[in-house]
Order: sequence, then C-alpha cells, then structure tokens
Amino acid sequence: MAGAYCKFCGHRCFVYRIIPDGPQVGWGGHLATCSDGMEHDRAQTGHDHTTAINPSQDSD
Repeated sequence: MAGAYCKFCGHRCFVYRIIPDGPQVGWGGHLATCSDGMEHDRAQTGHDHTTAINPSQDSD
C-alpha cells in the first residue's frame, strides 16, 4: 500500500479486513495494527484488525 502511513505511529501498519457488522456492515478496508490505531478503529467501527474478518484466512 504505497504512500499510506498511519497518523498514529507513522508507519504502514495497515492490514486489509472486512467488518461483518456495526456502522458499516460489510465494509472492507485497511485497519491499523498499532495500539493507538486499533483503539481508533474500535471507536469508529466496533472492530480492530483482530476482530474483523481476515479474507486471506477464508477456509472455502
């Protein structure tokens, strides 16, 4: 993900996840992996990268 730096840690700490529920049902996008970014994501969506769906782990 070229050019995208986290406003909390200053690194490219993002991973792609899908939010299964919450304010943006089915939203797919990048969630932060740093602690401050995770806190922000939880406040905004109800999920962080550890609780959202990891599409690369799909068992189909």
